[in-house]
Amino acid sequence: MFDYSYWPDDLNLEIKKQLKSFTHKAQLLVNGEAFLGLGNDLLKAQMSDKYIELVVFLPKGFRTLEIANLLHRIVQGGASVGLFEEEVTQQELEQFGVFDNKVLMSNKLHELEDGVFQLIMQKHSDFQRIMDKSQPVQSFAQEIKMKFSASKYFVAKGQQVELKWSVENANSVRLNPGNIEVEAIGKEVFVIENDTLFTITSRNTKSKNTLSIFIRSLEEEQFELVLSVFNRELNAYVKIEPISEGEQSYAVYQGDLLRVEWNCTAAANLKETGLGQLKNVGFHNFICLENRQFDFELALFNGTFRKQLRIYPFVEQGDFASLPNQEREQLSNPKMNDESPSSGKFLQKVCKCFKKLEKNEPV
Repeated sequence: MFDYSYWPDDLNLEIKKQLKSFTHKAQLLVNGEAFLGLGNDLLKAQMSDKYIELVVFLPKGFRTLEIANLLHRIVQGGASVGLFEEEVTQQELEQFGVFDNKVLMSNKLHELEDGVFQLIMQKHSDFQRIMDKSQPVQSFAQEIKMKFSASKYFVAKGQQVELKWSVENANSVRLNPGNIEVEAIGKEVFVIENDTLFTITSRNTKSKNTLSIFIRSLEEEQFELVLSVFNRELNAYVKIEPISEGEQSYAVYQGDLLRVEWNCTAAANLKETGLGQLKNVGFHNFICLENRQFDFELALFNGTFRKQLRIYPFVEQGDFASLPNQEREQLSNPKMNDESPSSGKFLQKVCKCFKKLEKNEPV
């Protein structure tokens, strides 16, 4: 899901390459020398409507006309820039770039435990903390004051994000996507289906200013649960379909050998009430003799997700006494309860439990 790159020798060269290919937003923390080397590439990225947040570390008291002119042009292009004077050497300063909340480049190697996900979040937090403490770079034409924030920057697909903004000294304020005119101070909730760049654009008679927020949508399934039954004829586990779409309730024969499999994102903390703490990918085999319920809890950076898996065993065809009323009615539907002479013990059409086995199709 996330890419991680590390260049110990020439971070500047790789940042230049990424400035040509990233899509929405970049956060860069560099020293003065690196900033000068990236100048033209930063300006070209801005001409392609890409948003840049930049913190430049300069030795105390160090100022040059070249740096001042470049800072002015980049700020005029809509970038958010902060200066930080520090008595540090280049070797002591960690420089890095985060592109589209996806790619991280750093001149220092970090130990990775569960993956780069938390590291990108940490770098994003580090950058915001340093930017808040830095000296903001102003331009003679930049009189508009703006603040723009989001409740979350990484969300699961379909989740909501609340945006807040505050603008001063502007005649008009517009929010994109949609080019919607909004109040100078406001907030709005959006459902995120795909990666989205939100931009506030403010104008007055002298200047124009923009701030952008890139929200990354985690489109992949955060947590997948699969129930399978062991087929003696195939000598393999075969996936079982639930009783109805959108529900993780299953009907099986009493005494079946079942397997519960799970797979979740690498940066998650997973546990189940009965099984305890779990690895992010794994399975559990058991013989089903009575009604069984699994309660999984997945802890992510932006909240806790829960999933239940319910299993109802019956002795023979038509014996649905152990099922809840709704599932019992679905299984009693004659269209879903036809008997197939070739299905043997693995009854083929009961709530799609043994789909594909009737014709011995590959699974």
